[in-house]
Parts: sequence; C-alpha cells; structure tokens
Amino acid sequence: MKKKRRKYPFCIIMACSVVIFWGTITTMGYTLGSAGTLVKREEQTEVLAGMQNIAAETEILDERKEAEHMLPPNTEEGNRLNTESEQIMPEKESEREFVQVDMSYLDGALFIGDSRTSTLYEYAGWDETTFFVEYGLTIWDVMDSLVAQDQNSGEKISVRDALKQQKYDKIYIMLGINELGRGTADTFYEQYKAVVDEIRALQPDAVLFVESIMHVTDKKDSEGTYINNTEIDARNEKIKTLADNKSIFWLDENETFDLEGTRKLNPEFTSDGVHLKAKYISVWRDFLLLHGIE
Repeated sequence: MKKKRRKYPFCIIMACSVVIFWGTITTMGYTLGSAGTLVKREEQTEVLAGMQNIAAETEILDERKEAEHMLPPNTEEGNRLNTESEQIMPEKESEREFVQVDMSYLDGALFIGDSRTSTLYEYAGWDETTFFVEYGLTIWDVMDSLVAQDQNSGEKISVRDALKQQKYDKIYIMLGINELGRGTADTFYEQYKAVVDEIRALQPDAVLFVESIMHVTDKKDSEGTYINNTEIDARNEKIKTLADNKSIFWLDENETFDLEGTRKLNPEFTSDGVHLKAKYISVWRDFLLLHGIE
C-alpha cells in the first residue's frame, strides 16, 4: 500500500524562502535602508554618524547664539558683537533741522536765480558769495545758460560747466516766476526735479536749498494774467516735495514777505508787485540766516 505524499501549504514555503533570503543578505553584510533599498551596514553607519554630527553642530550654534544675546553690552565680547552688528546694519541718515547762523555761513555759497535773485547780487554786497543769475532765467534753460564764469579764462560758460569746475558747500535755487505762462504745475515740477537731480550729481556734497516762488501783491494778482498767486501756490506745492530734509531743504520766503493772513506779497516790500526793493534785502538775509544747516 502506497503512502500519500504530504502537501505543505504555500504560505509555509514562502516564509521559508524569506528567511533564507534575509539570512543570505545579512551574511553578506547588507541591511534594509530608510529609503527601502539595500545598503551596506558600513554606509548606513556613516550616514547615521553624519546626521548625528550635523545635529550636534546645529545645537552648538544655537547655544552660541543664545550666549551672544545674553552678553552684557559693556563687556569686551559684547562690544565686539555690537560693533559687528552695526557694520552689518548701516545707520539710517537722520533728518536735519534749521539753525541760526551768522553771515560767514554764506561765504562760498552759490545762488542760482532770475531777476528776483539778481537783487541780492546787485545790492547785497556779499563778496564771498557766488551768483549765477539772469533776468528772464527759467528752469527750462538754467543749466545751459551762459551766466557763469570760467575759473581760468574768465569767459562766460554754462551753469553746468561751472558746476563741474567749482565745488560749493551750499547752493540756493530760486526760479519759477518767468515760467508761470509755460506748461503746467506738473511739467514745471518734472523739469525742476531734473535740474535738482543734475545739480546733485555734479555737487554731491553740497546742501541744496529749493527756494519758494515768491508771491505777487494783491494788485498784481488782480490783473488776471498768468502771473497770479493761485498758480504760484500750485507750483510751490509741487517743488516743495523735492526736499528730503537731509541734503535738500525747502525755504518758503513767503512766510516772511507775505502780508500777514493774505498769502500775497506785502506791497511795502515792492514797487512793481513782483520784485523786492533793494532796502529790504536785509529782511531776506535774516530769513536765510535763520534757516542754516550745519
């Protein structure tokens, strides 16, 4: 009588196969990596060691940062770290305020302007002050106008060329009365900005003063021409925004020359409703000296 063969379940056969497989793999020095792939035990050890080293270094850096924040400000190490921080974070330039100055402040200053500023040139007697002035001068042609003098030959040269030759500590600009019949407040502002930007590029160390367009008298304003205070105010509101109170400053002479409460030029100061009388130059001078920048 024949014996029946014993049949083993399939799962038992598979289990034995897995045991044999992993036994062989382990004997050969392999193991299962984190990504589900076979890796040498030595490689896995190196990876784990590297991860441990990175974690240790991170912990040390964190501890050093905490220690730096806890350093007293007056210790040698604390002062060193503070100095390094200041070098990384540059100090923000602060705004400057007007101060009272004496007449020597205007020595070496430059005034650029039209017939109104010519009053200073003709009657002030400021021998150490330079003037680039001309009747009818406008913001549109100021840089090309031959109203300056060559330092060597004495010949007439443009404002642009003169600013390339000589450096000035302070530059005052008053233009705008002749431009009232031309363009708009916006186009006037854009051209004024372009001129200020060019002067700043040519004279990077100078303090620039943008002077307001002086008002005209009530009589002149009432004539109904393009020379009127409404248009003057519109243009002043535009160009005053050029000031940053750091290297460019706004000077509103109307604060001094207006008839109080009217926003119109005091008729006492003028004979034609537009230009100042020579005898009131001292009032203008005192206003400038009250608004110095050190």
